[in-house]
Amino acid sequence: MPLLLKDATLVELDPISIEKADLRIESGFISARGNHLEAREGDEIIGLGGRVVIPGMVCAHTHLYSTLARGMPAPPRQPSNFKEILELVWWRLDRALDDESIYWSAMAGALDAARVGTTCLFDHHASPAKITGSLQIVREAIEKVGLRAVLCYEVTDRGGSHERDKGLDENLTHLNAVRSVLSGNPKIQIANSDTDSDSDTDSKKSSTLVRGMVGAHASFTLSDESLDYCAELMQEFDTGLHIHVAEDRWDVLDAKSRHRLGVVERLAKHNALNNRTILAHSIHLTDEDISIARTAGAWFAHNPRSNMNNQVGYAPVSKFGDRVVLGTDGIGADMFEEARIGFFKSRDNRLEVDGDVWLRVLANNQRLASEAFEVDLGSLRVGSPADVTVFYYESPTPMAAENFSWHLAFGINSASVESVMVDGTFVVRNRKAVIDEQYIYEQARVASEKLWARLRKM
Repeated sequence: MPLLLKDATLVELDPISIEKADLRIESGFISARGNHLEAREGDEIIGLGGRVVIPGMVCAHTHLYSTLARGMPAPPRQPSNFKEILELVWWRLDRALDDESIYWSAMAGALDAARVGTTCLFDHHASPAKITGSLQIVREAIEKVGLRAVLCYEVTDRGGSHERDKGLDENLTHLNAVRSVLSGNPKIQIANSDTDSDSDTDSKKSSTLVRGMVGAHASFTLSDESLDYCAELMQEFDTGLHIHVAEDRWDVLDAKSRHRLGVVERLAKHNALNNRTILAHSIHLTDEDISIARTAGAWFAHNPRSNMNNQVGYAPVSKFGDRVVLGTDGIGADMFEEARIGFFKSRDNRLEVDGDVWLRVLANNQRLASEAFEVDLGSLRVGSPADVTVFYYESPTPMAAENFSWHLAFGINSASVESVMVDGTFVVRNRKAVIDEQYIYEQARVASEKLWARLRKM
């Protein structure tokens, strides 16, 4: 059914624009925009009363499998550095994942994202005990919630060549499935999951809302041979590498000591760097490595809350130019909160990064997703996909293009999200998810208890 959104305040981020107008949405796209659009027979009319409408937010780097980590059992001993945080916390968690916990962590994480206005997730998955088929499980969960996603599996040598090869194969399988769907010949469908008692016909359909990248953990857990294999996949499918880079000094020191190269320089040497690559964190990069990445057009994914939590430092965002995007590293998917934290942390560090920069960073997230899906996901113009978020935001002061960044920093936030639409379909409406959120969270709690029990035995 066509939708007619009446009396909206339309906000686009870069260039920032604010306009009062109506929108008509048909077949997943914005088909008309203007003042006083007249209703047509069959339209569902939704009066917004001046509510703010913004293109959906994008999370450029996350780990949905960490959704079930909240309140998880403490590690066997207190980590004393970042490498021990990985070994004692995250690498234990990802190895404890099974089909059920992968599914419900992805489902609950995607639902959390939808409720805060995030409509597209760049997920970086790892589950060493359940590699084969894991991205299919993640995809099924995200599709049930109704979001867009760009998925990959984290290739690493830390489990030996056998697990590495299975990780490469999982990326290959997913990329082939996406290619098959986009070619109009969906040979690979999502199998029914016995973790979901409500599976229906729609859940089995391959979707056009999912894309793929090649995933890799980090330089310090990848051999030259492994990087070469990743690069071959990138070239075969014309996609980028999604990888952690210089999150801790250990990654930089390892590249220098073992390979006599900078981290990014090493990626470039192995043809694993291009303008679709996402370099997550990039905290300890040298100026030379930053220059190499910028020349290649790679994206720098900044994750301020995670960096502060792990006490690994703060990325030199002001050096990254116009290729900065924002992720959460698995701490939810609230991009308004992440941008706000990024703004205040940069102020605290006396960096020359003003509020307007964070609007452009959020817009960059939309550009990143637009490149992946080959449509404009940052626009509310005719012909754009209808990925939109409706906010109930009553401001005590005037809101205009020239001051919107300050409304973002000090006023508007995810608590104001009222409705969310992806591809012209509501996933959240009037503050309630369209899918049965109570059931999802109940099943996620059951899965988390089993996951935690396995963790306690490790």
